[in-house]
Amino acid sequence: QAMKKRSIIRIAVNILSFGMLFFYFVYMLRVYGDFPEEIGIHFGEDNEFDVYDSKWLAFFPFMAGFGLTIVFTIGDIAVSRAKCISKKLSEDDDNFVRKVLLAALGSMKLFWAVFYSIWAHCVIHQTRMFTFGIPVRDFQGLPLFIIPWAFIAIDSKVRLKKSKRYIIIGEIILTVFMIIGIIIGTKLRK
Repeated sequence: QAMKKRSIIRIAVNILSFGMLFFYFVYMLRVYGDFPEEIGIHFGEDNEFDVYDSKWLAFFPFMAGFGLTIVFTIGDIAVSRAKCISKKLSEDDDNFVRKVLLAALGSMKLFWAVFYSIWAHCVIHQTRMFTFGIPVRDFQGLPLFIIPWAFIAIDSKVRLKKSKRYIIIGEIILTVFMIIGIIIGTKLRK
């Protein structure tokens, strides 16, 4: 039952990820002829265009978006088809690690598909990059938060089962350092 639910979620993530990119790709092909020879194709810190170039580079968001979506799909397939993640793990721990890895890969796949679909939309309409009020460079770093949380979840379940208090302290410390890093990084750029 749980395996079937995971498969349905993975299929939905794939349909959403590839579907969004495909929709904008078809739309781009439809309006491509109306573009001027030079258009905005890249966004700076203020989420406004900072690079203008030939209109054929408007296809970049699709190359990057489809490329990352395919890479994360390959990772997803590899994790789901592996007989076991590690022979040292119990069956329960192996299933947990697999679930966490699949969730992390799916989350990153969906994030990048949304990001490059938004980028494509903005290039097609020559509008400011929409990143929910976050500078585009910071927004691009958001999926990197998934990786440490996945490792913490795996580590807490598999290696540190007996010391839950230390796990919680470690997670809090990691979160604090990640927030401090973001704040310092933002201040240094200004």
